[in-house]
Amino acid sequence: MIITYFGLTCFRIQNSGTSILIDRFDKTAGLELPRMQNDIVLESRSNKPVRDDAFAVTGPGEYEVKDIFIYGIPASGDQDNGTMFLIKQEGISLLHLGQTKQFKMSEEQKKMLEEVDILMVPVGGGDSLTAKQAAEAVNELEPRIVIPMYYELPKLKLKLDGLDKFKKEIAAKWEKVDKLKINKKDLPQEETKIIIIEPS
Repeated sequence: MIITYFGLTCFRIQNSGTSILIDRFDKTAGLELPRMQNDIVLESRSNKPVRDDAFAVTGPGEYEVKDIFIYGIPASGDQDNGTMFLIKQEGISLLHLGQTKQFKMSEEQKKMLEEVDILMVPVGGGDSLTAKQAAEAVNELEPRIVIPMYYELPKLKLKLDGLDKFKKEIAAKWEKVDKLKINKKDLPQEETKIIIIEPS
């Protein structure tokens, strides 16, 4: 699995010849999203048009595409709060929290999210989780890897907090990479690791 970060809540996940793009943005954000084709497009907060040949998920539900299982989960049980995406492929369970404003799980969601390997969590505040709320979500879910998203970046026109606030809220090992290449056997076994992916 190769994970690339583009800024805000946008990631690309590539695996076994299949690519997933999560939360595209346009130029009004101040960032540039490269042109690319993807097999699956997930949108946690919008219904943007998607290429006809891409499988699109824009809300809650259960989907299976090319041996990839995708679960769209209403954030905090409120449709206006967007959709979280649980993605399961090749033995890895990945949770993308979207641009959620608060993180509260129902009992049913707690069971579904018991064993999250990789958590993508917004940390920059604004109209999403603050650093403190993000740290609380990490502590509740206890993932093996945490990937921060939705924070201050050069050229970004939104006013968000930088990563420093989140770093102060959470005690864990930090690592910075250009892209995250990960297999199930590479997952940390006894501790949570924070991985910052440099935006492409």
